[in-house]
Amino acid sequence: MMLSPNCSISVCMTRLHGGILSLTFLRVQKQVLDAAGGTGKWTMPIAKCGPKVVLVDVSDGMLEVTRRKIIQQNLQGRVTIQNGDIRKLDFPDETFDMVFCDHALCFIREQKEAIRELVRVLKTNNPLIISGQNRYVLSLSLIQDTDFAFTVLSNEAQFSMRGLLKVYALSPDEFRLLLEENGVKIEKTIGKGVTMPLTMPAEEFYTKDYKPEFLEKVLKIEFALCDKPDALALAGHLQAVGYKRA
Repeated sequence: MMLSPNCSISVCMTRLHGGILSLTFLRVQKQVLDAAGGTGKWTMPIAKCGPKVVLVDVSDGMLEVTRRKIIQQNLQGRVTIQNGDIRKLDFPDETFDMVFCDHALCFIREQKEAIRELVRVLKTNNPLIISGQNRYVLSLSLIQDTDFAFTVLSNEAQFSMRGLLKVYALSPDEFRLLLEENGVKIEKTIGKGVTMPLTMPAEEFYTKDYKPEFLEKVLKIEFALCDKPDALALAGHLQAVGYKRA
């Protein structure tokens, strides 16, 4: 599938994330939790592959957007939404066949509590797909303010996204240990977003529309690097595929 002529880098990265979230894999899951799923960006494609999806998020505004999407896409029988905090979920133990949590852990200070809750509601030996923000790459992206970049690298301060949301980033080893020490057996960790933002200024990265041919080449590089464990430290986001240990 080619990108549209008006595509942006966000379209490119959405395709990368979607490629990692294997739709064939999803077809064998009966009930999926989209934890802190926001406006349902991944809930909708997951539901269209067969599973029933429960989306939990703390934002009523985002849940309202999701509610409209459910109606527009005729997914009322497949998607349920609920206001809730993933640090304290209102579900019994071992409720879900799969737990998915993308681009949410980095906004939670109490990350151990969140992981333990996600593992608690997941059935034993079933998959957890979760991502975290790489502190190494985040600090490098802030290099224009060298003093602040160093405090982020040293985990002495947190970067605030748009001045509002603090980002609690992890090193690749910290991300691995966080999962392993809280009941997850990691099958694979994938680096997402390797070629950017390391090679482009932030303003250009977030605002410029790129030619489809260029984005196709970038995407090809990204997919190739996803399978290289020694490239993890270069990735802006770290995505783990693991299983709840017995």
